[in-house]
Amino acid sequence: MSSREEHSNETMKLIHTADLHLGKQLYGYSILTDQEFILNKIAETTIREHADGLIIAGDIFDTAVASRTAIDLLNRFLTRLREENIAVFMISGNHDSPERIHYASDIMDSCGIHISGIYDGDRDIRIVDLHDAYGPLHICLFPYLDPASVRSSGRFPAEQITTFDDAVAAVLDGIPFRSDERYVAVAHQFIAGLGTDPSPSDSERTIVGGIERVNANHFTKFEYVALGHLHKPQEVGRPTIRYAGSPLKYSTSEYDTAKSVTLVEFFEKGNVTSRQIPLHPLHDLRIICGTLDGLTKDGAAPQDDYVAVQLTDPLPPADAMARLRAVYPNIVTLEMINDTLPAAAVAGAR
Repeated sequence: MSSREEHSNETMKLIHTADLHLGKQLYGYSILTDQEFILNKIAETTIREHADGLIIAGDIFDTAVASRTAIDLLNRFLTRLREENIAVFMISGNHDSPERIHYASDIMDSCGIHISGIYDGDRDIRIVDLHDAYGPLHICLFPYLDPASVRSSGRFPAEQITTFDDAVAAVLDGIPFRSDERYVAVAHQFIAGLGTDPSPSDSERTIVGGIERVNANHFTKFEYVALGHLHKPQEVGRPTIRYAGSPLKYSTSEYDTAKSVTLVEFFEKGNVTSRQIPLHPLHDLRIICGTLDGLTKDGAAPQDDYVAVQLTDPLPPADAMARLRAVYPNIVTLEMINDTLPAAAVAGAR
């Protein structure tokens, strides 16, 4: 059920991030340079804060078949962390190929890089045991769980697993909790409840109808629950059940979301502190609004942020995109928001 890693620190400090989506394109733009920049910032933060480990809670890549450049980027990132003797705790997400993420995980364990990509009849939940002045701290790595994969594991009667909530609850029931010890869950699911409905964004892949919803009450035995899947940093009912959010803005719906990583420090059982450490990107993603003349006035200096432009001109200007690109070379979308325009004219301006 578990692998063992010994630490003898006064307290355990972990950085929590998620949803890297390496290889993702932003409205057709390659943002691999932006992703490498932010991974370097995450590594620098982890080193500066003297963290013992980095949690990556799923969606490592943006697609199941990741590009070579995305794989190389992850390799450089993990290598740097390993050189700094920082442990890594990584799981698969719903965008990832479980088999690709899980590949060579047994070998990686010995290097302090702990990966859980698959849950099936041959692989239990990976639990990594850390130790500090307060005793053991058990890191439980849950790969992305859906009803089909949990049913196919053969561990439960098929009729018992019909929903995502059933699947996660059944797997959690197998964790050998000891009442006097501390446990951390790393999971990539849509967790809700405890009086909270988390806020999704347009860049997440969700299932229509809310069937992937999992009750947060299943996780109340854990000291901290490090979540991935939703791209906005937020807690679920309590500070110790938290989505780290994505490190970059991956859709215009996230334009006003401050990105961060979470630093979690563990003391005696029941005593956990956390704080958000801001992440500042190489290029921001902004929404700008105004008339074409106002946004491209003479003397305007080019701005290399990614921008979504909303024009308020009475009619769609014929040369809008060309004039805008002269000032905003990384324009990602263009739309007219003049309510008096006919629908066909608005659609034609996009």
